[in-house]
Amino acid sequence: MKTDLPIGNAARTVEFWAFIKTTDWVGEKNEVYYIGPAASATSASTFGLDFGTNNVTGSTTNHATLNPFTNGLNDDTGADLGINSSTNQWVHVAMTWDQKVLLTYVNGIAKITVNPTATITALNTAQSTLYIGCNPTNKNCFNGEFAEFSVWNVARSAADILANYKKPLTGNETGLVGYWKFDDAASATSAADSVTAAGHAAHNGTLTADTAAHNPTFVTPTSPVPLVCP
Repeated sequence: MKTDLPIGNAARTVEFWAFIKTTDWVGEKNEVYYIGPAASATSASTFGLDFGTNNVTGSTTNHATLNPFTNGLNDDTGADLGINSSTNQWVHVAMTWDQKVLLTYVNGIAKITVNPTATITALNTAQSTLYIGCNPTNKNCFNGEFAEFSVWNVARSAADILANYKKPLTGNETGLVGYWKFDDAASATSAADSVTAAGHAAHNGTLTADTAAHNPTFVTPTSPVPLVCP
């Protein structure tokens, strides 16, 4: 995404729909997305999300937990996301950083709050490739489906996320710097960037993996993405 990618301590939002199967809720095995240097396993300059390693706090039968992380700010406490891991389902996730608090929303509602510590007062995200579905440092990848993946250079408000998470974007929203619907391929091996703002240089995504045989593919969704007309 070059200079359109929010880095350093800049405000940002990353949001998407993911179809998550009951077998996907495994911590440190299925990376959801990852921003940071592929050559280093350190979290000092990364920004991303994977599945939690713990069950939901107080519920030994529910493993629907997430682990947002970025240069030392990390939450793997088993926060209740309001959903259950016993169902294959589409889940909407949004992560926002407003230069004060890291929030993770699930289906429009803030579920995980991570505050800076005394030793970490600002983010230090490095310029890098945006990896969707894999961690380039350990090749742990999510075997699910994505739709409506977007990156913003603003921290979207709670009200805006709740009001719009089930609506497809028009592509010219203020602050939108990357938008991959995954239903409009730029080619058989590329996902089209659907931002339509004037002057925007498209950031088409490359479908790639450790071998060509493992490359992601465009599929008909297992079940329809729960979007409604604006």
